[in-house]
Amino acid sequence: MQSTIKVRKQFLLDPDKIQMVKKIIHAATDTEAINRALDMIITNEKIQKTLLAVKGKGKIEDVFGRISP
Repeated sequence: MQSTIKVRKQFLLDPDKIQMVKKIIHAATDTEAINRALDMIITNEKIQKTLLAVKGKGKIEDVFGRISP
């Protein structure tokens, strides 16, 4: 497992937003909530780039006949 270098930063953040994120993702600490929220944003960006890369490629066949030709 590769170790991650951590840095200390100082931010002015809305405590209500942090509490809301902690509740939504069941984080134990503010740091965990912020790290997981950042991870989610990074993951969502990767998903979006992948979806845009495959957009219009291939053919989807509706085996249930819901889409008319």
